[in-house]
Amino acid sequence: MQDNKWKYRKSSDVPVCFPEYEQSLALDDFTLYNLFMSSLEVTPFEGQALIGIMKREITPPFGIYGRVWGASNHDKSEGSHKPLFVTAMSMQTESDDMPALLVAIDAGSLGDLDGREGEQLRESVRTALQIDDAHLMIACSHTHASPWFARSRSALPGGDLIERYLEEIATAIIDACKEALAHRVTSIVTFSAGKCALASNRDLIDPHNPDRFLTGFNPAVEADDTLMVGRIVRISDGETIGTLVNYACHPTSLGWGNKLISPDYVGAMREKIESETGGVPCLFLQGASGDLGPAYQYVAETDIADAHGKQLAYSSLSALTAMYPAGNKFAFIRSVESGAPLGYWEPVPYEVPKELLVSADRVSLPAKVWPSVAELDSQIAVTADSFAKERLFRKRSIAKLMLTGGELGLTIYGWRLGKILFVGVQCEVYSIWQQDLREMFPDYAIVAITCVDYEAIGYVVPDELHDLNLYQAWQPPFDKGVMGALFAGSCQQIRKILS
Repeated sequence: MQDNKWKYRKSSDVPVCFPEYEQSLALDDFTLYNLFMSSLEVTPFEGQALIGIMKREITPPFGIYGRVWGASNHDKSEGSHKPLFVTAMSMQTESDDMPALLVAIDAGSLGDLDGREGEQLRESVRTALQIDDAHLMIACSHTHASPWFARSRSALPGGDLIERYLEEIATAIIDACKEALAHRVTSIVTFSAGKCALASNRDLIDPHNPDRFLTGFNPAVEADDTLMVGRIVRISDGETIGTLVNYACHPTSLGWGNKLISPDYVGAMREKIESETGGVPCLFLQGASGDLGPAYQYVAETDIADAHGKQLAYSSLSALTAMYPAGNKFAFIRSVESGAPLGYWEPVPYEVPKELLVSADRVSLPAKVWPSVAELDSQIAVTADSFAKERLFRKRSIAKLMLTGGELGLTIYGWRLGKILFVGVQCEVYSIWQQDLREMFPDYAIVAITCVDYEAIGYVVPDELHDLNLYQAWQPPFDKGVMGALFAGSCQQIRKILS
């Protein structure tokens, strides 16, 4: 063999050749041969457990308070575009183990920090299902066309329907979880990485005022297009019982002119995937989309949201179609002499890992100097501009949280199912967070979930953006160093469940 330069990265188990990797090393023939032989199989990102998945509709009553956008000229919703759902997935190693319950909800947030509706909702679900804190993630899709069911909005038009809706959501989550547990079966979850071009960067320098940024399409910056797609297959008959889609893109297709309740692009995505997979539930998980959204957005026309959803659905279906049968790795079998010497590969069964580990820890994050509730009340009292008043009210909600313990902390969830890692955080995060996690742990499928138990606390941005006149930088209470602290806490959580 001739001398060769190979670029490679080392996995936790065996070294594998990767021609695209940054570091180039000259290897001797023996090492090169071993690297080559160790790469003659591809093991999927899979895990085996007792799994159930069910969904419940949570479309709100007509006329509920539905104003999310400051630019809107309406308060009450005037109908529904597509139904809203909660979808629950349960995971257990044995039937008597405490389940891990992953709940996806078509909602922008779980109330707000003023009323702590999300905290109360979690507590009611945990109590009804008798599970520990770490075993429940309620992940918002973050659609901006759902009702804002915060009690702080109860005095506004349509706000009288919020309390009843909160009760209906709690009941729907509990019922979906119970039904998922009742229908649990031994299954294999397979995740595969795909790509979708729906998301674009949304930090745009204002062309009329270069001293500030707009939240809108910026074609000059490349967006993270990673798509993680999961398939749940029942072992007894090989049938698919559910799918999962983890993608980072703000559901802001619909803007201030829309007066309909809508799951945004998630609705059409879910409908299309479910129609192509025998009607089984599709569970959507919002990724790290702080800097990502559709290029064409903020419209009133629901057909734009539907087109976006179909775009994501087709990309997801492509990834699903490319998967091998559950419980199979792809392996080199033999050489075949033909016109050319051929290398024949095929899927072969292997032992799917069954580790199910669940953890969650509260992490302290650096916070800005923040005005007090009294200071903000004084400003609100003398502010006439409705947009400015709304911003002050949201700052006041954050101020109440910061007064409760002297520190600003968020929970980071880390769940492991075999070669799949579910990492959840309670904020909106820039996409560099999920990109760095996937680079740090390349031997696992990283399902990066944001807006978990979300009460509209805001964004986590990289340090280089903190001093810019950028909404995602000045809106949240986090100070410089927050991205590093969140990433370090996420890595710590992952290492905890891997150890």
